[in-house]
Amino acid sequence: MRELVNQIGTIGQDNLIAKLSPAAECFGVTLTGTAGATVKRGTVLGRNASNGKYAAVAAAESNPAAILADDVTFETGETEKTAVAYRCGNFNRSALITGNSYELTAADEDALRKYQIILTDPM
Repeated sequence: MRELVNQIGTIGQDNLIAKLSPAAECFGVTLTGTAGATVKRGTVLGRNASNGKYAAVAAAESNPAAILADDVTFETGETEKTAVAYRCGNFNRSALITGNSYELTAADEDALRKYQIILTDPM
């Protein structure tokens, strides 16, 4: 007898998306980083105003504008990659990641709201 149903993969719950409204919407970004490093899903990304590229928010001047949708690993010698990020949505504040142990400020959250990125503390 031929088996018609096979498991092809699994996905776990990471609690990044907190609510369905506003809906999480993806778009492509050019992500900058360090060769050999991995930037994790849920990393808050800042947009560089001069070149339009994105990097992990690591300081108050980082211009937060998106949330990374999937892990991105930079290979040896790579400092830029195309990645998928969320341009809007409702996210679990405690599941977000920043660079250099930076903590998001109220001003950062206000900046994210411009993009309809809402941060929530789930119960």
